[in-house]
Amino acid sequence: HRNSQHRVFDQTSTFFPLPFAAMGAILSLVGLGGSTAWTACCCGASACRMCCPSCPTTTNSTATRIAYAVLLLVCAVVAWLLLLPAIGTDLAKMHKYTGKIGCGTSDQEQGRCSDQWSKLGVYRVFFGPATFFALMAILTIKVRNSNDCRAGIHNGVWMLKLLLVAGAITGAFFIDNSFFITWGWIGLSFAFVFMVIQMILLVDFSHSWNESWLAKGEAGSKAYFFGLLLATILLYASSFVVTVLLYVYFTKRDGQSCSQNKFFISFNMILGLIVTLLSMSSRVREALPTSGLLQSGVVVFYTTYLTWSAISDSPNVCSDVTGSSTVTVVVGAILTFVAVIYSSLRTSSASQLGKLGMATNGEKDGLLDYNDNDDDGGDDEEGGRRSQKVIDNERSGVAYNWSYFHLVFMMASFYLMMVLTDWATFRDGDNATVEVGKGYASVWVKMVSSWITILLYAWSLVAPIMFPDRVFN
Repeated sequence: HRNSQHRVFDQTSTFFPLPFAAMGAILSLVGLGGSTAWTACCCGASACRMCCPSCPTTTNSTATRIAYAVLLLVCAVVAWLLLLPAIGTDLAKMHKYTGKIGCGTSDQEQGRCSDQWSKLGVYRVFFGPATFFALMAILTIKVRNSNDCRAGIHNGVWMLKLLLVAGAITGAFFIDNSFFITWGWIGLSFAFVFMVIQMILLVDFSHSWNESWLAKGEAGSKAYFFGLLLATILLYASSFVVTVLLYVYFTKRDGQSCSQNKFFISFNMILGLIVTLLSMSSRVREALPTSGLLQSGVVVFYTTYLTWSAISDSPNVCSDVTGSSTVTVVVGAILTFVAVIYSSLRTSSASQLGKLGMATNGEKDGLLDYNDNDDDGGDDEEGGRRSQKVIDNERSGVAYNWSYFHLVFMMASFYLMMVLTDWATFRDGDNATVEVGKGYASVWVKMVSSWITILLYAWSLVAPIMFPDRVFN
């Protein structure tokens, strides 16, 4: 009996710390305990008052959104670390708590098994932020201003929230693998919605970029005109090069017609050409003076990326190219964090993001909008040391829809989960085991979202012409 207990201890002792290591990684990466002054700034408005004097003045709403973005970034880093083969092997030792995955005895099959455990680990890590942001979205429904009792939870108690996220992640490592079959399909659904939101964020960014540089160019700085032209050329050139490479490397295979890949590539190219011609139309330019090739270039580039990602994940093997999935994961993660950071900082009610509910009070754009006459912040009472000035700019009304903000971050968590696992889905296998496979579901999710993206952008161009009596900002 002692020998049996000893064997069980030896078997579990190598992997048991892993869930708690994930918890510790989150807490240590955000500097819980205040080891440095600048890490306190990442903990929201309340902690920012403890920062060094050189930290810039900021608003309550901006500091809080940056803190949530940093939290999601830290969770993504922890999830990415679980993709290391050595960690996947250790996670496999948790089968006593989570159930087994059927694996063969060959080295190739064992390597595939380790990869499956790693991707299940990524699912478990993102269980924490996804459920946390869902809870926060429910908790902050109909918050009107910072005088609401729930404002303290949204803007403060960061130690408690970090422990909550880390605890949820730790607990997820003891949930049975069968739960994540359903969890994967939930993630796939929300990832689809986030891809459309991500497109709106990108188009909003391109509109703001175009308007800002046009104004500066008309003010006398011709370099901005050149910058817009160069950016537009790079976007279209990149899309063209990727499309050519897709035709060359993903449409030819001995014994395979690859007709589906050819259709996806060709249809995306045709739709891209249509929206490009629309954006150049004189009637569109008359109705929307700020429309141009830059915005359509951003849309074409994004949809070309989605097409490439879908084709590289297709079960129809029409290419011998290796490493394509890794590149799509990296590009997808970068685009996601650009969208998340932009959604955290962009709050203009005149923006497309504002129309979606992210802005409600006409807050000024930018990180450092403040009023020098505000009485918040200032000198510390002890020793006259000046602390960072953090202004509560939401006393009369919230600057953005808090509940919707958390909902978007929940969907971003699911999207990152799918991107880092290369859109893996889990299904029941023989003997109640779990197998990993990409399948057609993720392919069609990406392609349909790509077509919806182009249709939404095309509608934004033709709607002012079809309904001239309505105001389209």
